Amino acid sequence: MLSAAEVAPERLWSLDRRRYHQLGELGAFDGQRVQLVFGAVITMSPMGTPHSKLVRVLNRALVTQTSADDHEVLVQLPLAAADDSEPEPDLAVVRASRGIPDDHPPTALLVIEVADTSLKLDLGPKALLYAQCHVPEYWVVDVNAEATIVHTEPRAGRFRRVRRSSWTRTLRSTSVPGVAVNLAALLGR
Repeated sequence: MLSAAEVAPERLWSLDRRRYHQLGELGAFDGQRVQLVFGAVITMSPMGTPHSKLVRVLNRALVTQTSADDHEVLVQLPLAAADDSEPEPDLAVVRASRGIPDDHPPTALLVIEVADTSLKLDLGPKALLYAQCHVPEYWVVDVNAEATIVHTEPRAGRFRRVRRSSWTRTLRSTSVPGVAVNLAALLGR
């Protein structure tokens, strides 16, 4: 497989969301977990047990701690983040919609990515993308380090504040009132 560096200075073909959906409808991604990030189709690794367990416990915590009248918790559903990006974060808390929306939400109040094999993507391009689409709070749950990297204060396409917290500490959301998560407790540790 060619890398971008091997074909430089030639430009790689970049997709927009419309073409990405057309390719999906034609079956180009059948049987694959993919996301569109800055015009590139990213193939995601199969989800292992630690990853899926964390998504489940975080989903349960978010659903029980948010108001159904005010918020929706999305699990691995797309965000229409930009014309060339449609990530599918592990969890996203969005404002509750009235009726059935015509498109995916363009942003979220809180995005959580669980990273076991995707840490580089989640801390790099996805952090930039979420800052650019004005997500006020972005958590990366690092499975291997048992830590959560909390990003807040998006300005000029970057998060101005990034801090690391162990799973034994309780994280309180600054953008979704009432959300407080202690992963060690949730995992029975």
